[in-house]
Amino acid sequence: MSRESNQTKSLQAAMIERAKKLATEHISQGNLSRQKIMQNAREKIHLMEQKELLLAKSLSEREYLRKVEAREIHLQAELDRNRWGLVQTVMEQLRHHLQTLQQQPDQYHPLLLSLFKEGADLIEDQQLIAHLNSNDHLHYTEQWEATAAEVTSKTVLLSNQPIHSMGGIKLTSSDGSIMLDNTFEGLLEQQQRALQKVIFERLFATVDGKGALLHG
Repeated sequence: MSRESNQTKSLQAAMIERAKKLATEHISQGNLSRQKIMQNAREKIHLMEQKELLLAKSLSEREYLRKVEAREIHLQAELDRNRWGLVQTVMEQLRHHLQTLQQQPDQYHPLLLSLFKEGADLIEDQQLIAHLNSNDHLHYTEQWEATAAEVTSKTVLLSNQPIHSMGGIKLTSSDGSIMLDNTFEGLLEQQQRALQKVIFERLFATVDGKGALLHG
């Protein structure tokens, strides 16, 4: 049984008791005939009933609005979780895409050398140490000196210890006080907010004037 239904039944019972009381009071005072007493009682009851019903309706409406608001908050939270889940799914797909680049040497190696040059230019030290993952370490070990000379005029040694990474390169100063992370993981972390913003906007772009989602 709804709250409003309970309120209505309680109100009806209270009105009956109020009518009995009013009638009894007027009869005992002898001011009005029995018919007039009941008429006055009915009028008073009607007015009180209207006020009580309005109050009950107001309470019911407030309860309804409260429930609607709570439901909207719940739905918004659920929508936010779904949106965030989609953003994370796309981020994971982006990680997978970067990881598969290593299997495409004609695309990956020029990218790796570009990341190498960028990092070397940003660190002022003239002597650097390069850190590669195991696959790249194996690929470049024998030709490292010549490769480094093509990229930069600085002296760059290749670390003997491969790093755990999907790809890219990490550069440090010779004393280890400066580090620039141009690994794929480092790049994703550096650009995380910007990437998430772009992904979010693309996934949840409003429909444009042509009625199509913005796919870029």
